[in-house]
Amino acid sequence: MTRGNERSRGRPATPQGASIDTLQRRAEILRRIRSFFDGRGYLSVETPQLAPVPIPEAHIELFPVRAVQEGQFGADLYLLPSPEVYLKQLLAAGSGNLYEITHSFRNAESRGPQHNPEFTMLEYYTVDADSTDSLAITKELLRELGETAPVEELSMQEAWERCTGIDLAATLAGPARENRENLATEIQERSLAQTIRDDETWEDLFQRVFLSHVEPELPRDRPVFLTEYPAVIPTLARSIPGTPWSDRWELYVSGMEVANCFGEETGPDRIRQFTAHQAEEKRRLRLVTHPRDGQWLQPPGVLPRSSGVALGVDRLVMHLLREDTIQRVISFPLFW
Repeated sequence: MTRGNERSRGRPATPQGASIDTLQRRAEILRRIRSFFDGRGYLSVETPQLAPVPIPEAHIELFPVRAVQEGQFGADLYLLPSPEVYLKQLLAAGSGNLYEITHSFRNAESRGPQHNPEFTMLEYYTVDADSTDSLAITKELLRELGETAPVEELSMQEAWERCTGIDLAATLAGPARENRENLATEIQERSLAQTIRDDETWEDLFQRVFLSHVEPELPRDRPVFLTEYPAVIPTLARSIPGTPWSDRWELYVSGMEVANCFGEETGPDRIRQFTAHQAEEKRRLRLVTHPRDGQWLQPPGVLPRSSGVALGVDRLVMHLLREDTIQRVISFPLFW
């Protein structure tokens, strides 16, 4: 893939959208992505974008819609923020390795050069794998797409020590309340936050400092895999035994987070606990609530040992084509 610093040439396809030249280059990137996974035996699938039961994540706002039949209101449906729930059902049914390139939808996103409410998602799952296996696959994909800069792997512990001087693991060594106080003390001693509220949890403090002092300091001149996230942050990534970390990484390119990977949790009880917790968090945050499937990924469809990656295609295209706004790589971006 040709890379340069010049802006895409040619008249935009729409007044604010990508040029035809950019759309041609984008199409080539997508062709190479499909060829990469097809050539490795991954099953290409298509799953719904509109569904009655979306992915259970508390901090993702949804676009609700109402189905109408014969002039009468029918079922509540939702534009999906990710194909995860359906891809995991296919995995549980025995699909083996699979991938999908689809449109996803997220409401209440920050308006800016890295966001569009409708965006293109690449999601791929590898059976009998953990996040380390997915990291190797993703590095191969980046090389296939023309990434030439050396890749850096950096644990969350290393990133915090480098950017803040805080030993993150030390703040996770005791009971939850004590851990929260330890992190609050470290933050105050280093003047990393002006105030700390009594109702802020360890996770709240972690997110504040990460977003303001760690993420902005990650290298921008090369892809960075940020690995081993704190396991106390609720996700469907499995915990790494004997450590305070989860089997998870995120990929940053040009300073943007573009991919999130889990070594997937497969325990039915842990999955039920996670979905119940996320439902309660949605109610607390007063976000759009939705039904949750009480039988999600339960027997007889048990999720196999696997690792999944969700990758934002538009941001990756921005990076590869050296564009500075997502609107210039989408043919019809939505402005509001």
